[in-house]
Amino acid sequence: MNFELLELREDRIRYLLSGVSAAFANGIRRACMSEVPILAIDEINLYDNTSVLFDEQIGLRIGEVPLVADELDLFSQPEDCQCGGTGCPGCRVDFMLSKEGPGMVYSEDIQFTDPGVRPAFEKIPLVILGEGEKLVMEGYATKRVGKEHSKWQAGTLCGYKNLPSITVSEACDGCGKCVEACPRDILVIEKGRAKATNILECSLCKLCVGACEAAAIDLKPIHDSFVVSIEGSGSVAAKDLVARAVDEIKMRALDLDSKLAELS
Repeated sequence: MNFELLELREDRIRYLLSGVSAAFANGIRRACMSEVPILAIDEINLYDNTSVLFDEQIGLRIGEVPLVADELDLFSQPEDCQCGGTGCPGCRVDFMLSKEGPGMVYSEDIQFTDPGVRPAFEKIPLVILGEGEKLVMEGYATKRVGKEHSKWQAGTLCGYKNLPSITVSEACDGCGKCVEACPRDILVIEKGRAKATNILECSLCKLCVGACEAAAIDLKPIHDSFVVSIEGSGSVAAKDLVARAVDEIKMRALDLDSKLAELS
């Protein structure tokens, strides 16, 4: 297996993975979306809501606000906590929100009892309050995984595609029709022949193949090489998100291996 980093930002990682199957690449993608535990607001008690939004709409918006925890690993999932999931500082963190209009209620108005927990983005608009309108609530956040609910989904835009292989034969007459047909400007005319310049951006649409009257372009996917793009919700850095997803897969594989060993 070969790994090549293509792009790294706080919220996104893009890399080339070669020498693996589609199932392997897809396993990492799925683990990023459904198996990496993060904090999200779990339950709320609304004491006063005179805004234009129903209580249920407020609850949905609050729940989808991504949270950052400085010490995420110190929190346990409720079912794994020593309290048995009844609720304690080890598996939940309380919050309070109290705002009176006029003005916009933002995610930064959510105040947690733990100073190490906060919204990933301060200016997520929740609801606008008119003159005299109020929004007062309290609740708590817990640590769970994305397969239970989308609000615990650490990976948001996670996908992969096969690395393309583009070959231009000597039959190419340099007419440029393939260049005009390509929606991503992958092809250029150089020395009287079409040439691929950035195959990583190719979507394998094959419009260039259809436009080439000389049938000089051969475009096909490389079946064991994948361009993988992972974007996070902001709760976990993209690099850490992939690392945690791999750790989750590894932990389950080792658990299965030990169970199989018991059978022998």
